[in-house]
Amino acid sequence: MEQLFTIGQLSKLFNIKVPTLRYYDEVGLLKPAKINNKTHYRYYSTQQFERLNVITYLRALDLPIDAIKQFF
Repeated sequence: MEQLFTIGQLSKLFNIKVPTLRYYDEVGLLKPAKINNKTHYRYYSTQQFERLNVITYLRALDLPIDAIKQFF
């Protein structure tokens, strides 16, 4: 069974603000693995950790969001 993490848990694990993760979802950079239809809570899988690590690294290099989207 796949372990899923809430957006708050992911925020704490990666030291990324929740609004930033919501923005990444909005622009299509990091879509949640699952969204609860009733609560609209976002859930992320461990498979997405690598992608988020790469996004974090490229943002630290001041790469714009559009360039990161093209990278993927």
